[in-house]
Amino acid sequence: MRRNYFIYTFVAVSAIAIMGTGCKKFLDVNKNPNSPTPSSVQLSMVLSAAERNISNNLALGSGMGNTMAVYVHQQTGRVGADRYGAGAQGWDGLYAAISNLNVIIARGTQEKRFKYVGIAKILKAYTFSILVDVYGDVPFSEFDKFEEGITQPKFDKGATIYPKLFTLLDEGIADLNNTTINPSVPAADDYIYKGNVTNWIKAANTIKLKLYTQVRLVQDVKTQVAALLASPTTLINSQSESFMMPYGPIGATDDRHPAFGDYNATQRGGQLFSPWLYEIMKGVNPNILTNAVDPRIPYYIYNQKTPIGGSNGIPENCTEYRDGGFITIVFGSTGPCRDGSNSQTYSLLGIYPAGGRYDEGLGRSINSIGPQNSGTGALPHQFLTYADRLYLEAELIQTGLVSGNAKAVFSKALDESFGQVDHIVSNYVKPGSAGAAQTVPAISTLPATAAYKTAVLALFDAGSDAKKLEYIMTEKWINRIENPVDSYSDYRRTGYPVLFAPAPEGNVSSVTPPNGPSIPVSNDRKYPWSLPFNLNELQLNSNAPPQKVPESFKVFWQL
Repeated sequence: MRRNYFIYTFVAVSAIAIMGTGCKKFLDVNKNPNSPTPSSVQLSMVLSAAERNISNNLALGSGMGNTMAVYVHQQTGRVGADRYGAGAQGWDGLYAAISNLNVIIARGTQEKRFKYVGIAKILKAYTFSILVDVYGDVPFSEFDKFEEGITQPKFDKGATIYPKLFTLLDEGIADLNNTTINPSVPAADDYIYKGNVTNWIKAANTIKLKLYTQVRLVQDVKTQVAALLASPTTLINSQSESFMMPYGPIGATDDRHPAFGDYNATQRGGQLFSPWLYEIMKGVNPNILTNAVDPRIPYYIYNQKTPIGGSNGIPENCTEYRDGGFITIVFGSTGPCRDGSNSQTYSLLGIYPAGGRYDEGLGRSINSIGPQNSGTGALPHQFLTYADRLYLEAELIQTGLVSGNAKAVFSKALDESFGQVDHIVSNYVKPGSAGAAQTVPAISTLPATAAYKTAVLALFDAGSDAKKLEYIMTEKWINRIENPVDSYSDYRRTGYPVLFAPAPEGNVSSVTPPNGPSIPVSNDRKYPWSLPFNLNELQLNSNAPPQKVPESFKVFWQL
């Protein structure tokens, strides 16, 4: 077991190899390298490092983010996650962040910097919840106890960890409300909320709502969720209160969102838009949202090609899945065009999922625009947003855990999903400041958006109770494209959205795109209910369990 304290700032960045979750090692890029210790670094730096590290390990474009995006069929690519073959993701980075948070909690308590302590406890609870949601059983009670002589921490059961996370959240709120005078308080070093205590408390309460919702199948949480929803102003209650980690444009340092990386890549093909999600958004899937054309398509997808016969319709090599200018590959494909080089042909993630480019229908390759000019990359990572909170509420009403009008809350969630796109594009991405500037229309006010919402609500009205829940979870999945980790949890606990399923494990043996021949697909691996344990952890920790079989190892909140 190894423990690493990883300090990251926008001014100075240092790369280290993070090996595991135990053995003591400390790195501080702004202190004397001959005498670095947890007590010799400013807590402001440790907080900044932890926030960025958590985000970098979860966001779309990260290892875990991209794996989960493939697993929930928002994304595809020539990657290990294809056919559900990914290994452990995010383990080392998230545990490194928790080590930093523990430094803040210990030192901040001693120094009476309770605002730092409160934020650290909320982030620690959130990060451990993700580890449980993805892995099931993880080191918790004995983690980071090197100073106490514990170098081989046991793995705690997820069902044992979850109640302690609610306690940690309550402690964090209490620390934030502590009236003791702090020698210093978080400000710009808190990238997420700039030290806004009220918003941190709202985030903590909304994390509780999320966690209670996730355990609703194995625990009676009616009282808890009703109490939280009875005071909506104590939850994330507007776009400006959303729990998000900002990224910036390239400047003295490159602070762009991880998903923007494909714009700079010399070989593209590992981070492509899923044709399954595309067809649902296009309204051509016969089983869900049929004939409802989603106006978010040009915000989510940037096409480097025009349709066939247009000014730039000829691909570099044969294409696999093509619909006009939209070009991608298919999950589980065994077709002849899956592995060809099409870096200036593939459609890329657009302005909303990646901070990239809005699709104006011109079919210009990113190389012709210039990767540095094509977008700002300044999209925030969305831990939990106002729209997400509303989808949680709609789910709880629809499943009978709380009273209310599920349709009215679902309608509001749709409004805030579109509002979220506008809020993020205008306040964070700022496409007018890109080298090749764009003026992007506000999606909330488009006639196509009103028509889409009307169509979705009509389908909702006509659906059975189960179908209504499917509409709620499917729209949440579409909205959650930048944070697919939560969509992975949603699918495993609700069965929605319905995912693409190649044979023999599924029932699809081929896919016929609008422009092109049929594509053979196959997948002989069952759906992974969790990620495999980190290999280094298993090799270095004598108290680690045997490697799991992800296809049969379920998280405690699954039935």
